Amino acid sequence: MTLDDFHEYVAYSRQHFEEGLIRAGFREGQAGWEGPIRHSAGTTRVVIDLSVRFPFRPPRVTPAEHEAVPWSWHRDPDGGLCLVAEDDHDGLWWTEAPAFLEHVAAWFERADTGWTDDRPDLDLDRYFQPSTDQRLYLYDGLAQYLNRSVRFSPSSNNTMRIKHGARPGKALKHSKDRFGYVADLGEVDMPPRSWADISIRLDASADLDRRVRQWTVAVVVLTYRRGPHTGAIVLDVAPKKDGGTAVTRLRSGADTEAARSARAGVLAPELRGSRVAVVGVGALGSFIVDLLVRSGVRRLTLIDDDVVMPGNLVRHLVGPAAVGLPKVEAVKQHLVRNHDVQANDIGTIECTLATGSDALDHLQNHDLVVDATADFATTALLHVGARSLGTRVLSAVLQNDGRTYRIDVLPPLDGAAPLPPSTTNAGAAAPLLFDAGCGSPISPTPPHAVAEAAAATVRHAIGLLVDRPLHPAGETRHLHSPPEGNQP
Repeated sequence: MTLDDFHEYVAYSRQHFEEGLIRAGFREGQAGWEGPIRHSAGTTRVVIDLSVRFPFRPPRVTPAEHEAVPWSWHRDPDGGLCLVAEDDHDGLWWTEAPAFLEHVAAWFERADTGWTDDRPDLDLDRYFQPSTDQRLYLYDGLAQYLNRSVRFSPSSNNTMRIKHGARPGKALKHSKDRFGYVADLGEVDMPPRSWADISIRLDASADLDRRVRQWTVAVVVLTYRRGPHTGAIVLDVAPKKDGGTAVTRLRSGADTEAARSARAGVLAPELRGSRVAVVGVGALGSFIVDLLVRSGVRRLTLIDDDVVMPGNLVRHLVGPAAVGLPKVEAVKQHLVRNHDVQANDIGTIECTLATGSDALDHLQNHDLVVDATADFATTALLHVGARSLGTRVLSAVLQNDGRTYRIDVLPPLDGAAPLPPSTTNAGAAAPLLFDAGCGSPISPTPPHAVAEAAAATVRHAIGLLVDRPLHPAGETRHLHSPPEGNQP
């Protein structure tokens, strides 16, 4: 598509949409296209405005008479209708006027019935303009601070962190700390849009108003509820010359274990009690360990006899500061430093897995053993041990210079047949590279293949840990790589 094609597409989309509005009885005015929306409770006239980003952004719709439509969580601060969620932007479906007008009518139908079965989004932030203060305000569990004075103190990376704070005795407009107060709005059926809306909901509003006017409270933290969910908003407050209170929204976030684990996946709670051993924490094994921890696993044993070399770094989880450390210790330090995992919950063994008794011990004392050594003897040792105990081991390996990954459940579940033997992909052989002190060529496997194989391995590992396996025998996948050299 050329630039001219792009502009032609945009112009056509706008004209096509406007023609649809005309057919639906809309007429263009100074504010936009005004026309009727019919719904069960009657007819409401709305104004539809196509922004300069149309068709890549949906049209903006506002009632012709703002107060004719009740305020709710589904209206924007400027009175517009909140019509399209961020997760409903696929396909630019709103470019067809009939479909868009039908969507607007459905909005009014739901408003007429009181938004039953409403999704309780915790998006109170969008009803206040952002503060000029660009720092990030971080808070931990707010229950301990409720109805109490707090202070936010400067911290690293342009952040402000909440602390217990005595109520200041005088105005502190120029302190590096910012003093505040934590209050609860309770169940919020309609979003407040001003300090007056907030103040009327608070029991201690008169005292809080006075403290704001005296400059002894500059930050107000509000907790609130929508259905079963609890949210919070941090506001910048200051007295106005006319006697009112200016209120803007500070950038804020919860720094709690719950907030840090909320995006770990729905299986994270089930995985917290699991104990996993990973044999081999080189490139593939280190990323497997990291993804297991991110997914909810908290108790691990890391087994490897190697140290981190400079040449390992491009494919390994750890960075330059780990060079010279045993790989198990380097990975452990990374996990403790970057994730909510306790050092005591990560065991390290700085040796190879060489004896049957060691293999049986790990298989018996862990819910799953993952073999990422790419060593036939180690894999065979674990396989025989798992078969004798009636349990399973998960073996992962990259092959064909990173063009193939193979994940085996050993032995396969429910008597299933094992995966067929691997074959070598056709393609030009990579030139051999050697590193001093290493007796074998350097593997040309690229970093992206390591990450992809690790992700697939962790999906299988989670399936086994929660007793919902992805496949009884595992998975083999051939990855497509860009052609090498100057290809036509």
